[in-house]
Amino acid sequence: MVFKMQGKPMQVISISRENDSSSILQLNEDELNEMLMDEKIKDRVVSVISVAGAFRKGKSFLLDFFLRYMYAKYVYNNLDDNDWLGDDNEPLRGFSWRGGSQRDTIGILIWSEIFLYDSPDGEKVAIILMDTQGTFDCDSTMKDCANIFALSTMISSVQIFNIQSNIQKDDLQHLQLFTEYARIAMDNTGRKPFQKLQFLIRDWTHKSEAPFGALGGKQILQQKLFSKDRRLKENEELCENVKTSFNEIDCYLMPHPGFAIEEPDFCGCLKDLRSEFKDNLRDLIPLILAPENLIIKEINGRKLKVADLSKYISLYFELFNSKEFPEPTTIFMATAEANNQIHARTAEESYEKKMVDITSPENPYMPEEELIKKHEEYVEESISQYTETKSIGKEHVKKKYCINIKKSITSRLPQFIKINKAKLYIAELNYLNDMHRCIQDFENLMDDLFTGNEYTPPNEFNSKMEDVKLNILRQFDSYRSNSTEEIHRQIRDQLEEAVEKLCIKRKQQNDIKWNLIKANMTMECAEAKKLYKELMDNTEESIETLKVTHADAMDRALKRFRGVPHVGAESFFNECENQLIIYIEEKFNSYKERSVNKQQTLQLQLSQLKRNYEDLMKDACENVLTDNTLLSKHKECKMKVLEVFEGLPTKGYSENYMNETRQKLVGEIEELWKYYRSRNEIHMLYFEQKCQSMKIKAKKIILKSLEELGVFNSVYDVRRNFIIALSKAESQYEHLKENPYHQEIYEKYRSELMDEAEGECSWYIKRAKIVQKIKELGIGFLRMIGIDIS
Repeated sequence: MVFKMQGKPMQVISISRENDSSSILQLNEDELNEMLMDEKIKDRVVSVISVAGAFRKGKSFLLDFFLRYMYAKYVYNNLDDNDWLGDDNEPLRGFSWRGGSQRDTIGILIWSEIFLYDSPDGEKVAIILMDTQGTFDCDSTMKDCANIFALSTMISSVQIFNIQSNIQKDDLQHLQLFTEYARIAMDNTGRKPFQKLQFLIRDWTHKSEAPFGALGGKQILQQKLFSKDRRLKENEELCENVKTSFNEIDCYLMPHPGFAIEEPDFCGCLKDLRSEFKDNLRDLIPLILAPENLIIKEINGRKLKVADLSKYISLYFELFNSKEFPEPTTIFMATAEANNQIHARTAEESYEKKMVDITSPENPYMPEEELIKKHEEYVEESISQYTETKSIGKEHVKKKYCINIKKSITSRLPQFIKINKAKLYIAELNYLNDMHRCIQDFENLMDDLFTGNEYTPPNEFNSKMEDVKLNILRQFDSYRSNSTEEIHRQIRDQLEEAVEKLCIKRKQQNDIKWNLIKANMTMECAEAKKLYKELMDNTEESIETLKVTHADAMDRALKRFRGVPHVGAESFFNECENQLIIYIEEKFNSYKERSVNKQQTLQLQLSQLKRNYEDLMKDACENVLTDNTLLSKHKECKMKVLEVFEGLPTKGYSENYMNETRQKLVGEIEELWKYYRSRNEIHMLYFEQKCQSMKIKAKKIILKSLEELGVFNSVYDVRRNFIIALSKAESQYEHLKENPYHQEIYEKYRSELMDEAEGECSWYIKRAKIVQKIKELGIGFLRMIGIDIS
């Protein structure tokens, strides 16, 4: 089976020749950091498998088989019966290699795709494969070779030492630097600094002496490294030092791959390799790369994360990129410094994580003194975390980093105080929005309860309104946060005050409905009286005729009155009906009396005088008049009618009779005055209701314009929109002030509109000012607390 490889070899460290005698190292820091600081892997522990050794001994060739295993196991999860080594005819791909005597890999390369493994115990591992430049070729100086070998060993958790035929003295001498470094590390920490050294002896030919594989490798290690009987005294100290430098040392004997590899057209196909070589590949590679055999890179017994590895690579690069080969003591001191830096950074990140958590948008505002206490608590915890972590270095180094940690952490406190304080502004803004929504909900609920022109009795009205008010306040209370209780209480008081004002206005609206119903009934009662009189005035004066006409006129007058709407005002309706019946009876008696006295001519004159009064009042009442103006018109018309009455002939009539007749005329005029007063009152109430309706419509125009504003609009934007909208709103009912008698009512509702509109505008201005305060904290803080400003 062939697995698609996503990665490629990435040159991390290269060698650049300055002249024939010297060269310098170059670090590909940008690409290295981009790879190792990836969010998906930077916090995983890391296992680094490196292959190093003499040039042209098949290191890259071997690593490409490592890649086949890695993709099968960790990418495609396919290690079933199909051989992960691949198809017999599949060319070998991955790290560049070729046959011949010229070197191919220059410096240190890393496979760009880092392999991931999540162990059953929860540990998340990143696995890195590393290839090194071949040593001891004609183009490399001893310093080049030593630098590359040292770098790969310091970085890796498993160093595969690829050597030819057998372990020689000069192979062990390559490890001399690390044994001296290990001795210094052991003296300071009591721990071996390196994890695993894996000798890989290629082209093993002494099968009779030791078999291929790990078993044969143990035998060779025993002879060359562990058995004192079979080594020279001059190698004694070197072997002992190598053993004490690594936690684990293994050896594997690998057969020759076959002479096909020497052919110029060899491309790494399995079919060209000896079966014995392929069998040992199947055995060797899982011994190093299988999940249960992975070894994590450690510094002083602490597992290294991928992000920390980047720090150590940069550090060792600087050390080895000098004209002189670094002393082991220098390497150890630099390692100790980096080790302390990483532990210090981890401690600071712990503080940062805790502070970010308690100041995050998901958590409530915290009083500043409490936040500072938490800061102090977390400072102590972070310093304790650092001091309790095993790190390399003397006590004075740790004290220095404790001071640095505290200084660095303390410098971040003002930022968290700002972020936390921003929550107060956000809370105030949210509560203002909640208040505004509650007021709108109150208005909508009241509209639903008290629709149309139907009047609601005060007890029922007050009970329903109180229920709505309590529900609205409960709704606002449901948004309360304990951490911003004071702001909530302040804005709740504003809401309660606003709702109380709305309640008063709603009561006034209901009272207008009541007055309108009463005025309608009063006018209909007057119309019914008028109808009765008109019908009675046009009849003959005989008693019999009067009785018939009276019965019909009374029935028609009562029918007319009883058609008036009176839902919710039954008591007043009954009162008016009784008054109408009493009036009709009284009038009928007067008609009977008039008939008996045979005063038809005078009565006709009196009827004409009353009609004169009515004609005068009709002309005067074409427009709605104020109470005082209407009263003046009534007195003026009454005076004119009485002047005509005074000029009527009195011959044949006694003075008492004329006085009584005059009083009756005055009484009937006063009755008609009540009718015109009621009609004027109805017109006045209708006009007031129209003003009220137009005020609501105008207010909606203003509200719509303000609601179109975004949360980040300035105070200037609010005022500009308000002024434009107010002008449009006022134009809606400008025509209502045409009649001068309307002015008082018109001005009343215009004043109400201005007050309510200013109230709405002030709310948006307040919101804009709060948002401006939040903006002043900076764009970064807005994003940190979850506000999108794009």
